[in-house]
Amino acid sequence: MAIACPLCNQRINLKASKPGRFRPRCPQCRQLFLLIVPEAGGAVVVEKVLNEQATNASAGVVAAMAAAVGRETQAREPAVRAIAGVPGPPSEAFALGSQDLRAAPVDVATRTPMPEEYLGANAQVRGYELERELGRGGMGKVYLARQLSLARHVALKVMSKRWASDPVFVARFTREAYAAAQLSHPNIVQIHDIGEAEGTRFFSMEYVRGCSLADLVRTQGKLDPETAVGYILQAARGLKHAHDRGMIHRDVKPDNLLLDNQGLVKVADLGLVKTGAAEPIGPAYSPSSAFGPPSNSPHLTGARIALGTPAYMSPEQCRDAASVDHRADIYSLGCTLYVLVTGRPPFDGGTAIELMTKHAYEPIVPPEQIVSRVPKELSAVIQRMMEKNPADRFQSMAEVVRMLESWLGVRQAVNFSPQEEQIAQLESHLRDFTTAPAAVFRSRLLTGFFVAIALVSVLVTFFGRPGWVFGLVGLAVQAGLAYFLINGVAGGGHLFTRSRQFLSGLSWGDWAVAASGLALFGLVLAMLGVFWMWAGFGFIGLGLALALRYGVDRAVEVERSVPLEATERLLRRLRLQGLAEDDVRLFVAKFAGREWEEFFEALFGYEAKLVNRALLQRGGSAGARDKYAAWREPLIALMDRVEKARRLAREQKLLQAVEQANLLATGATPEAAEKEARAAANAMVNAAVAVRAVEQQRVRIGHPTQLAAPVNVRQTVMAAQPCPFAFEAPRREPMAAVIGLLVGPHVRAVAAAVLLAGSVLWAYQNGMLPSAGAREEAVRAVEAGNLAELKASVVAGVTARTQPLEIAGLPSTATNWADGWNAGLAGLLLFGSLLYRGNVMAAFVLLGAGVAAVGHQHGIRTVEPFRAESVALLLGGVLALVGFRTAR
Repeated sequence: MAIACPLCNQRINLKASKPGRFRPRCPQCRQLFLLIVPEAGGAVVVEKVLNEQATNASAGVVAAMAAAVGRETQAREPAVRAIAGVPGPPSEAFALGSQDLRAAPVDVATRTPMPEEYLGANAQVRGYELERELGRGGMGKVYLARQLSLARHVALKVMSKRWASDPVFVARFTREAYAAAQLSHPNIVQIHDIGEAEGTRFFSMEYVRGCSLADLVRTQGKLDPETAVGYILQAARGLKHAHDRGMIHRDVKPDNLLLDNQGLVKVADLGLVKTGAAEPIGPAYSPSSAFGPPSNSPHLTGARIALGTPAYMSPEQCRDAASVDHRADIYSLGCTLYVLVTGRPPFDGGTAIELMTKHAYEPIVPPEQIVSRVPKELSAVIQRMMEKNPADRFQSMAEVVRMLESWLGVRQAVNFSPQEEQIAQLESHLRDFTTAPAAVFRSRLLTGFFVAIALVSVLVTFFGRPGWVFGLVGLAVQAGLAYFLINGVAGGGHLFTRSRQFLSGLSWGDWAVAASGLALFGLVLAMLGVFWMWAGFGFIGLGLALALRYGVDRAVEVERSVPLEATERLLRRLRLQGLAEDDVRLFVAKFAGREWEEFFEALFGYEAKLVNRALLQRGGSAGARDKYAAWREPLIALMDRVEKARRLAREQKLLQAVEQANLLATGATPEAAEKEARAAANAMVNAAVAVRAVEQQRVRIGHPTQLAAPVNVRQTVMAAQPCPFAFEAPRREPMAAVIGLLVGPHVRAVAAAVLLAGSVLWAYQNGMLPSAGAREEAVRAVEAGNLAELKASVVAGVTARTQPLEIAGLPSTATNWADGWNAGLAGLLLFGSLLYRGNVMAAFVLLGAGVAAVGHQHGIRTVEPFRAESVALLLGGVLALVGFRTAR
């Protein structure tokens, strides 16, 4: 039997099949279609899986309900199921022509057909180590991955090749996700990174350890009303933060509300669906990343697809998903709260159409009629959130937050005052944390170690063994570095994490500079005759670091885990009572006493500590506070500035590539596409910088009544208008690039290393750096009391005329530039220039270093008492100073 594909009319020979309903894929156009094989004697029916009638049925609920009867409804039902995410009938195998085609694989989460080319996609992503699959959707797979640069776990979403091959969709999706990545709130899952590696498009998000509220209901059944409202209040705060910045979720449901181990609820997948208010969507973009194939398929309209999950979908979202506003999220959140307090969804139905009809027309059963312990006041709140007409609901998520806070009896942040019992518990836990016996012993041990190093160094100096001072200093330095590395690998730490990220971004030239610096340092140690002493003390330091980490630190972690877990239980209760996360953290910071920082950092992290320290200092009522490990902060701030510049450069490069591919797909010339894409990418990055700057200002101001309206993140990023916080993307003209190669940091680093090495070798050859034998002769002279001989040798060394550097095998013209300390000082100038950027600066510093090093050999003349070397050094320093003034 021969049939024709309903999409491309490709002729297909049917070999054999069983009676039933199938969804095969055409071998020509690769699209799905519906094949109904009746019992013997019936006619084979071939239809599109998603036809215009079915799409209009999902967009207009009333018309769909009236038409969805009889055999016509049965033919449409798979299409509506595919749109709405409701499972369809099971597929069976069949043979078409000479190929064994099977029904398309179905996504386990949305029950939508998945493209075959996605299943074979290479999921390796550079920079991430994939550990296991967490789930999959119509857009791609989700993995639990380890981000190597930060050694942290993330949820990594890898886009299927079917979607990634559409440049128009990728450009629009990237903009949406980039806008969502600018949101930062404790109740929102943070998007960390958006990128492309070896043809694989991905984005990484915060990995939440815990479960979803859907899992909670499945395992525990209905929740008590106070607990349920506490969870929903947290989600409402996260959604309010997003709504205030122009982002709409449109798929709020228990599966997308994640509960971590500390009782914190986070809204997931925000920004990965269509955001913003009513906006027409072209046929080349499907608003949802969760359903079906891209909407440029000929059987999809794209502009009126009903998004979301039918069990939680607002009536207006069923009719026209492109025209919904933030009140659709209020309806879905009300449905979610209904499920939490009753243990069942507000409506049941066997098909998506039936569920949509009930949401549109059928009144809900009040929750207190299902579960008697649900208070009528809370039931009234839920019913208002789920009003059919958006005008009858709460008009903003802020109203929902205030209503839920009022029901729970939560006072506003400015008026929050903890109970004496809560303060006493916190102080007790802090006292147990700071006075843990192992922690006190470790503090005393470290203090005693460094005091002993200082005392022994003084003693060996008095006993005529100054060389041992170098070894003892090396012991302290190397033991500290070894402990930093061992402790960082074993337990993390913010400084180690930032250092690891900083080092992972270094280029090969940077590593060459670092290696040359270490080699130069080793050369100096060898010339001083203390290299092997340093190496020996280094092994001792390594052993001490291992003993401290595995002999003491483990005991500290065990003892401190008890008060930390008790504090987390206290904070979990505060969250369930409706206290906002910012207020929870401020409560700990304010009432944890003078030595609060280490305790706070163990609970919430380093960055949260800095934010709350600023809040305490701004108020001025916290009293004197001690800082914990404040020496880290300049280092971390420096590395954060470098990483910020790297991140902006990566974002600009990615956005430009995506926009350029989009413009090329729409018919633009390569030159115009590159120019417009660069301008669009710069504008988007500038907009993101503006948003971050405003959000940081809001954090610094703090008091809600003093804050201006938040920036509309989506509108700002999507419109990509120029802003005053302009980030200039790295863009270099050809001539500037050539100049950069001649005066760049790698050239300056090599020149600095050569100058310093030459100066050290010159000093060693001329006896400026005493050898081990010379030091022993001096010690013997002192012991024998022959001070006259010692004085004569010192005076001879000072007054002797030095000779230029000579190296066997090299002509004198290649080494005679090293004839004094000028070369070493010029090398220090060049090393200092590595902290700055700019071709003009680099040129001036290189010129100044050259004048300082060899100017006295090439024309600089002076009169007594001034020496040519001094004048050359002065002139070179002035030129370098001019360069530093032009640097950035």
